[in-house]
Amino acid sequence: MSSGLMQKVHGADRTSQRGAFLIEALMAILVVSIASAGLFTLMANLLRTSSESLLRAEAIELAAAALARMAAESPATLADRYDASAGAPGFVALATAARRLPGVTAVTNLPSVAVAPGPSAGTQSVSVTVRWQAPNDSTVHRASMTTVVGP
Repeated sequence: MSSGLMQKVHGADRTSQRGAFLIEALMAILVVSIASAGLFTLMANLLRTSSESLLRAEAIELAAAALARMAAESPATLADRYDASAGAPGFVALATAARRLPGVTAVTNLPSVAVAPGPSAGTQSVSVTVRWQAPNDSTVHRASMTTVVGP
């Protein structure tokens, strides 16, 4: 074979090798991009879940604090002090505290308090439900706690 023909054959090899390297580099970039997209999606889901957990914990804390205040009061006056329709002071304090949660205003997603006769004389069964709705969330979430308050 002549040296000119050898150079052409050898040059064709180099050209095809350069093309193969380019394809390999593009495939590596594609794989890294897909992995990065998956990682970012995972991080976004973790942040959303963490935020939901924090809101649920705060709602449970509000309900537990309300029940603790009720336990320190007279069981006979609980229904009057936490009557939402009468704007009773106990309910107003709970509703004001609940406004720290997203989606709770003076008229929407207000907490509710149910007071019923307890299992024994002089006791009351009390249930507190706290509601909230995160931004861009179509569902209203709620946390409820129930206890018996007595002397």
